[in-house]
Amino acid sequence: MKITEIAYKLNDRSSKYKIGRLQEIRKQIKGFKKKAGDSIFHDDSISEKGWAFHYGGRKELQFNIGLEDEGLRFGLAFSLEPSQSLPDISILFPKIYKLNCLIREEPERFSSYLMWHWQRGRRSEMTEVREIKPELINNQTFVFFGRIVAKLKIDFDEILTTFDNLLDIYLEIENEINDVESKIKKEIASFDFEFLKRERRLIVNREYSSIEKVINVDIRHTLLQQKLIEELMLEYGAENISVENPLNGKKIDVVVKEKDGYIFFEIKTGSSAKACIREAIGQLLEYAYWGGKEHAKKLVIASEYELNIEGSKYLELLKNRFNIPIQYRRIIIER
Repeated sequence: MKITEIAYKLNDRSSKYKIGRLQEIRKQIKGFKKKAGDSIFHDDSISEKGWAFHYGGRKELQFNIGLEDEGLRFGLAFSLEPSQSLPDISILFPKIYKLNCLIREEPERFSSYLMWHWQRGRRSEMTEVREIKPELINNQTFVFFGRIVAKLKIDFDEILTTFDNLLDIYLEIENEINDVESKIKKEIASFDFEFLKRERRLIVNREYSSIEKVINVDIRHTLLQQKLIEELMLEYGAENISVENPLNGKKIDVVVKEKDGYIFFEIKTGSSAKACIREAIGQLLEYAYWGGKEHAKKLVIASEYELNIEGSKYLELLKNRFNIPIQYRRIIIER
């Protein structure tokens, strides 16, 4: 399948997704008098060489698709190649800085994506998403982060869903009119929480080595999440458990549905119970109360560490003095 056909299919199917409103969103956050067009991709932004970016995206963090040896990539990118529409790449520098800040401040938002770059015609290895280094900032670099699938496994709904999930990152980098940011986000992502029953298996179809299970942070998180889900299914029933339930562009590790409300669980793999609590509290509060609405009746920090007396007193103080319904739960798995 050629890149033009892929781009056209994405355009055709995008009306059911938030990304289908990209040009209207760009009009509002850029203060344009009119939209650049009605579709994500346009003939002028599709190359027969095997890539495409969103129409008008040459000077932006661009939604990008492209054919590579391994298959089709889809995600966000910076193209630091001067052209008629981008004679000076320095216009992208403040945007790269904002992205670097976001990667440092909220690395969990990028944990499900890979990152690589092309420089002087040579491609780097694929890595986790990292801050863009100064040595990459030159006239012959293309930096990408997102996903890649084999050409025979292209799923257009998966691509559009990924674009939807990346839309908040695009907004934070590209918004130029601060007073419309909240308006746009309310239009493209409801602040109302929706319980979505999800049963997909978390552990990938391969055996982890004993060393991986102990030292790999991502694998450790997956194992903890799987164990917690198994325990909660026994306690509440499988029909009342949602895994990675989406909310405002984020994903809650586990949600339990009860008659009188929801319980949000955030799993952490820090170096101690204290570190896990510190990292999880901000996320749980955002999940539960962002937008001025109360989505959860109870918030639970989950990790494999035993909570000591000081930690218990700390959480009790938060509950009693600030009325935050927060708890701690230990998950026990082998090391």
